[in-house]
Amino acid sequence: MLLSEAGIGLGQARILSGLSTSTPRSQRDLAAELNQTESNISRQLKVMKKHGLVNISKNKQDGRQRAVSLTAKGAKLYQKADKVLKNQQRSVMRLLSRSEADTLELAAQKLAR
Repeated sequence: MLLSEAGIGLGQARILSGLSTSTPRSQRDLAAELNQTESNISRQLKVMKKHGLVNISKNKQDGRQRAVSLTAKGAKLYQKADKVLKNQQRSVMRLLSRSEADTLELAAQKLAR
């Protein structure tokens, strides 16, 4: 559903989410936050840059690192993807009892750590 409605997969949506603040992030920080390898993040970012979703530049403090930020197109796509994901989450939660929803939420929070 995310791919068909927003045109990106979950991996790229997670990266957009990690970049949704206005401050550029390093690839290393993004990889650590998303529990992915730097090489995987780098590969995804190359594709996203090609599609005009992110800007990648050398970090001014450390030339070995890359600073990554969203373009206006990327920010717009993130908003669309976020809306799709929230709608999907609401659809799933409607299928559960209150107790089941609370348990699922608790489990998701533990897994996110």
